[in-house]
Amino acid sequence: MSNNPSSIERIADLKAQIAALEKNAINELTEKRTALSRELAAVDAEIARLTGKPLEAKARASAPKAPGKAPSLQELKAIIAAEPERTLNIRKNGYDLRNIKVLAKANPHLLSLGGKGAWPTVTLLK
Repeated sequence: MSNNPSSIERIADLKAQIAALEKNAINELTEKRTALSRELAAVDAEIARLTGKPLEAKARASAPKAPGKAPSLQELKAIIAAEPERTLNIRKNGYDLRNIKVLAKANPHLLSLGGKGAWPTVTLLK
């Protein structure tokens, strides 16, 4: 059973990679939806120009958020170790909360989630 810690770390890394891939897929689909919405708006404008009828007012979609940084477990440990009190403010420093939650749940002996409300933190325990 000497491979357990490395196996657990490998599983955590794979979960983080899966979370990052899911996030990238969602971002790609959101970008496609935005591009298609713009194309549809251009078609509507052309139809309105040709028919002489005004366009209906439609709600505009907000711009997609930039993806946060998604470090691996080893990278995250190094980042947190360099922080004061070994605690990292996740959103303030631009990290992906979902990725870090996956890592913290997979490694409760290493990482602890904390913070209040919209400003979550992660602390390195060892």
